[in-house]
Amino acid sequence: MPSITQKLRDLFGHTTVHVSITPEENPYVDGLTARQLYATQANLHAVVSFLADSVAQLPLKVYVRDGETERRRDRESNAALLLYRPNRDQTSFELWDAVTTELLLMGVATLWVLPDADSESGYQLRLIPKEWIMNTERETNYAPDKLFITSKTGGGVIEIPRKEFVQFRMYSPGNPGGYQSPISALKQTLREQIQADKFRTEIWRSSGRFNAYITRPANVQPWDDQTRKKFVQAFRESWGQGGSNAGKMPLLEDGMDIKPYQFNAKEAQYAETKQLSREDVAAAYHVNPSLIWHTTTQTYASSKDNARALYAECLGPILQMLQQRINSFLLPMIGASPDTYVEFDLAEKLKGSFEERASILQSAVGGPWMTRDEARADNNLPPLPDGQGSQIITPLNVVEGGQASPQDTHMDEQEPMTIEQNCGCHHHKSDPIRIKARSTEEEDKRMEETMSKFFHRQANSILPKLGAKAARWWDEERWDKELADDIEPVMDDIADAHGEETAKAIGSKYNTEQTRKYLRAMAEGRAHAINEGTRKKLEEAMESDDEEDTPEHVFDLRENSQAEMLGQSLAICVAGWAATHEAPQQAEQQGIQKTVEKRWVTGTNPRPEHAMMNGEVVPIDEAFSNGCYWPGDENGDPDTTCGCNCSTEVIITVG
Repeated sequence: MPSITQKLRDLFGHTTVHVSITPEENPYVDGLTARQLYATQANLHAVVSFLADSVAQLPLKVYVRDGETERRRDRESNAALLLYRPNRDQTSFELWDAVTTELLLMGVATLWVLPDADSESGYQLRLIPKEWIMNTERETNYAPDKLFITSKTGGGVIEIPRKEFVQFRMYSPGNPGGYQSPISALKQTLREQIQADKFRTEIWRSSGRFNAYITRPANVQPWDDQTRKKFVQAFRESWGQGGSNAGKMPLLEDGMDIKPYQFNAKEAQYAETKQLSREDVAAAYHVNPSLIWHTTTQTYASSKDNARALYAECLGPILQMLQQRINSFLLPMIGASPDTYVEFDLAEKLKGSFEERASILQSAVGGPWMTRDEARADNNLPPLPDGQGSQIITPLNVVEGGQASPQDTHMDEQEPMTIEQNCGCHHHKSDPIRIKARSTEEEDKRMEETMSKFFHRQANSILPKLGAKAARWWDEERWDKELADDIEPVMDDIADAHGEETAKAIGSKYNTEQTRKYLRAMAEGRAHAINEGTRKKLEEAMESDDEEDTPEHVFDLRENSQAEMLGQSLAICVAGWAATHEAPQQAEQQGIQKTVEKRWVTGTNPRPEHAMMNGEVVPIDEAFSNGCYWPGDENGDPDTTCGCNCSTEVIITVG
């Protein structure tokens, strides 16, 4: 009986493997196996390696059930030790990365479970690649009872009984004991991509000369076949790839002429074909292409949702299958307790950002949830002396203010306080009124949709003119007026809502008619700036040699992704102006005595200079340190205001 070491040496030696592959189980594409396709096809490699890495980075934890509702983490059993250190050569990440890669390419992955007295767990796990399996022996149609593996040292075939291996398989319709690789559904897509790659390679091997041909007048002495062949051979040897005159201008005789032939990669739809190939490969593996390849329509919010969907919908079935087969087959093989089970730890990946998680936990527990010493430990700092940092600090506004969290300081969900209420016995000058001067999600969406519809209408008018090479394709006056007319009603409604909210808190009245001229001027200014940006982008696209930089692409970006950024920025600007400038100014005209300040609140993914301003408080009639009176203020530097999603908080103290 060969020893474990001898078995491993036979299997993992350095001699050639003789492979017997069943076509329907391991499909060929243009003579390439699944392994060779993975090594040569960038789209397939990107998707499979991304999914395999995403699975492998999840901690595979072992638990023991204690009753119906409780469980404890197991770190000491054979199962826990084996999954932490599967063999002498691989980490847990490396093994499960290899298993998932094999499964996604071949449709099957086989783990060899070997007793090993020298390991801490008493066992080791080894992946057996599909190409090493010569044959299987089955008593039923559902699972092999034996595997026959080619020996790498020429010592014959290694036989592995069912009690020594676990297989993970993708179901093959009509063949319950077999498996099917997703590559089977990608044959046509991969074949087209392989041929396209070959074609481009041939062009470059010919020094890229696919754009001209030589003509010879019909009224000169005709060539015989020998003369023609001699000229062609001499020309290629001298001016072709590697020739002594390659890249130089040829000297032609007998009235010959070089006729240019424009080979248009755009008309050949190379970019579209490549994009389609990516989408087809991603679809076969149920993954969103934008997770792997950047798209122009992707936003910060959509990228977060896609990342969470990866583990919830895309990888969920694969993870469940791996867990169930480990629990049902692998754990009993190594003598694990029936109460023991394994589970991929998805919690770390499905959690939100640190800020989101901290806010949720703080609201859930009703106050701060970490001591200073715990926070210092997270930053590799020692505890404070004499136990100063061992207690949780609870702010007074949580204990006495009846709030669920110390973050609940704005008045979005409660009635703003008027001056009369503020001067009563329950409040005094030190209790400020705080109002969040930020446009709502509905207001942002309405402005975004208005922008998107305008860009769509603008594209339908301008693109045909550009295609016809019209001399006058841009009408500045028309587009500035149309966009201003579109966004002005939305701006009016946003300004009215936030201006009235601040006025109600101060105890004044908000005159909406007093704002109309200024808002119209703001609408015209923003409309002109946005349209100027579109015009410049179109001119740059028409002059660009980049096949993807086209006027159509400019409008696609404007309508589908930039409309969101531009709309949100404008909505925030209008809300900030009404709440922090116009309403307090009208209250002052009405003779109401109060102290009004404003605080800068940083938005998501802010510029570094805006992140540094977070929490900055200034009087209501003064500019912030960046020169802006509110986020998106047109008086500020365009480099700091364009796309800004910060907001302000109005702080009112009546006295």
